[in-house]
Amino acid sequence: MKLSYFDLLSPDPVYIQDAGGIISPTLKDISSIGIQTYQYYLGILSMTVQSFFDMSGMKEEYEMLPEDEKSKINIFELLTGDKRTVSLLEKIFNFFMAETAVYSPADNCFIIKKDKDIIGTINRQNYNSICNVIFQRNYIKYQSEDVSEIKNKKAAEIMKKIQRGRKNKRQSAPDKNFELGNIISAVACKSNSLNIINIWNLTVFQVWDCFARLSNNTIYNIQSMSVAAWGDKDNHFDAGAWFKTIDNDK
Repeated sequence: MKLSYFDLLSPDPVYIQDAGGIISPTLKDISSIGIQTYQYYLGILSMTVQSFFDMSGMKEEYEMLPEDEKSKINIFELLTGDKRTVSLLEKIFNFFMAETAVYSPADNCFIIKKDKDIIGTINRQNYNSICNVIFQRNYIKYQSEDVSEIKNKKAAEIMKKIQRGRKNKRQSAPDKNFELGNIISAVACKSNSLNIINIWNLTVFQVWDCFARLSNNTIYNIQSMSVAAWGDKDNHFDAGAWFKTIDNDK
C-alpha cells in the first residue's frame, strides 16, 4: 500500500481498513519517549525472520532448517510467541496508532479499540502491511521480507538472495550527518519560518520532507545565480525545478 504524498505530509492519521489509524509522530512525541526508544521501536518493526534468529542466538539452528521449513516461519508469530515481545509490540502500536492496541492471546492478534468499540485487528495476515504504512509515515523506505508470504518457490529463492545482500550492506556504519538530531538542527537553522522552538510541532515525515526540499532548493539557488551571472547557452537550467516532486522513492 503506497500512500499519497498528501497523506504522508498530513498530521492526521491514515486509516487502514479493518486495522486503525497510523500516525506520523511529531518530534514532541518522539522526544517524549526518547530517540533511542523511537529507533528501537522501528528496529523491532523492521525485524525479519533471519534477524530474529540472529538476535535470539539461534542463528545456527535456523540455518540448519530445511528451506521449506524456513519458508513457513512468520515473523508475526515469532514476535507474539513471547510475552515480552508481545508487550513491546503493544507499546509500539500504541505509539504509532491513533487508537489503543490490546493483545488477545486467544486470537493471537492485537485488537484495536477506539474508546470501547473494536474497530480492527493486527494479525498474521496484515502485520507486514501495517509495518509498511508505519515506515512510510516515518519517511523510511520499507519492503516486507517475509518469505513465508511468497508462494512461488523461485521468487522465494530470489528474495532470500536479496535479503543476504541487504544484510551485508547494513554492516556499514550509519552516516551521522543524517541522524535525526542533526537534521532537526539543520532544518531549524536553514528554514525561513522554522526554528528550534516551533520545529517540534512538525511530524517526523514533515521534517525529513523539509530537509529534502531545502536541499533541492539550495542547489536550485546556486544554479539560478550561475545562470544569472553567466547565462545558460546549453539550456540546461530548469526554471521549474524548485517545485518538482521529491516524492519519487517513498
